[in-house]
Amino acid sequence: MGHHDEDSPQVDQRPPANLLGIDYRTPAARRIDCRIVDIHTHVHQSETVELFFESADIYQVDKIVSMTPLDQVAPLRERWADRLDFIAIPRWREMSSKAEFQHQWLDDLDAFAELGARRMKFWMAPPMRGEHSLTMMDAFFTPLIRKGLDLGFDFMIHVADPSAWFERDGRYADVQRYGTKRDQYLQLECLLETVAPRNVIAAHMAGNIEDPEFLALLLERYPNLYLDTSATKWVVRGVAKRPNAVRELIMLYPDRILFGSDIVVADRFDFDHYASRFWAQQMMWESDYRGDSPIADPDAGDPPQLAGLNLPDDVLHKLYHGNAEHLGY
Repeated sequence: MGHHDEDSPQVDQRPPANLLGIDYRTPAARRIDCRIVDIHTHVHQSETVELFFESADIYQVDKIVSMTPLDQVAPLRERWADRLDFIAIPRWREMSSKAEFQHQWLDDLDAFAELGARRMKFWMAPPMRGEHSLTMMDAFFTPLIRKGLDLGFDFMIHVADPSAWFERDGRYADVQRYGTKRDQYLQLECLLETVAPRNVIAAHMAGNIEDPEFLALLLERYPNLYLDTSATKWVVRGVAKRPNAVRELIMLYPDRILFGSDIVVADRFDFDHYASRFWAQQMMWESDYRGDSPIADPDAGDPPQLAGLNLPDDVLHKLYHGNAEHLGY
């Protein structure tokens, strides 16, 4: 629910995860040699899960933090216990504002805790407001937050979507139903204040890679706020549009940003799909590359662009693993 990293139908004969014909199995030597913690994935039991872990090995991603459905956690943990941590999620396909769903969610939080989860996720994109009339300020979430705190959880939240989707012709153009993009952040601030000093990871660069100045204000105001770089296509196009401003944000808050891919492991995806996300992110953070992105993106220009920020080594170590280690990964 709410993923931004899934491929759209092909518009030409080139594979949508490899427009440039890159051999992802033999990438160029990395600028630095260190482990990577991917703080934001969706690993499912799948015929392609081995391909996902093969790509992670090649790109030195040794710890995977996943939002996996509860009934799939135990078998995945049995096979990949040394690689996987889990974030507690509800049964999104059954999402409802009714008490029955809330009670099931509460029970599932206990089950996730018994399986070793240490963080819970709220998906609060505009459809939650538009289709279920819910925001984090509603009393519906009070017992869920309290249960998370009682279980010792930290938190993750998806709070907004690409800015273009809020514009006149976008999917959230109906302001009465979805609110403005800035309206979405009242619930992020509510969660940050309610659970402080517990930390909150705001997924997908808090849903606002397009406005790094706004993100800087949030990070300054809330010391328990962290951002992840997930939703690779979205982050790639956002960085390409404002590389200097995004680099300035990361340099200003190097201790508060974590690597995340938003990879969804599913039968319909192949090795190139998984590897392309790791390749693109490493090029974006480690290199000074400026040019075409290998990942098809209908929300970007044609061809989609990628801009390398050439971050300093000490910042890369924090982004890739240091900040995640600080949070217990």
